[in-house]
Amino acid sequence: MLTTNHQFCILIPTINRKDLLMEALEHYLIAYPNTQIFIVDNGKQDIPRLSTNMTIYEMSENLGVAGSWNWLVKNAIKHLYHDFLILNDDVVLKQGESTISALIEQGGDNTFHVCKTFYNWSSFILNRTIYEKVGEFDETFKKCFFEDNDYSYRMQLMGVNYQFQDTLNPEVYRNSQTIAKDPTLSGYLENEQYFIEKWGGKPGSETFKTPFGK
Repeated sequence: MLTTNHQFCILIPTINRKDLLMEALEHYLIAYPNTQIFIVDNGKQDIPRLSTNMTIYEMSENLGVAGSWNWLVKNAIKHLYHDFLILNDDVVLKQGESTISALIEQGGDNTFHVCKTFYNWSSFILNRTIYEKVGEFDETFKKCFFEDNDYSYRMQLMGVNYQFQDTLNPEVYRNSQTIAKDPTLSGYLENEQYFIEKWGGKPGSETFKTPFGK
């Protein structure tokens, strides 16, 4: 039977960078010994379970970034988690449990924590309160790109406290290694056009306060 869990969990989507993910997991098992790690494998990579704190879900098809984040967050909520440290598979965040817990505690339920802009959304902390307030990630953004811009703007519209945190900056950062390995996994052009149609401009130049100006 599940019991209420006030600790955060780690959520990681992956599709084709098992090599980089394994490097990160070796560190996380040391830095986060009491933290549950949930992984969505969109590429059937046969990822080994290195610890009882690690759960790997192999998908029958690629959920994309937005779909993977939704699946992972909903699964974490089912396990009664409130706070989620969401990481890319191609970065390594060399922080410990106490640092992340302190960051969550100081922020409150209406604070979204994210690494500095240079690192994109490769490392961020989302909680259930914000997720239920803002809603799911928009899975119309296929594959990857712009799903984070969309959610960022929606949080802004909903009055969420958006905080850039140096402590969430990955010590090992490799940008878009999934796309570097397989360019067909990019949905950049289509997603950019959809974002413009949805919000009346590119990220930072939005004109609509409701989706599609309705």
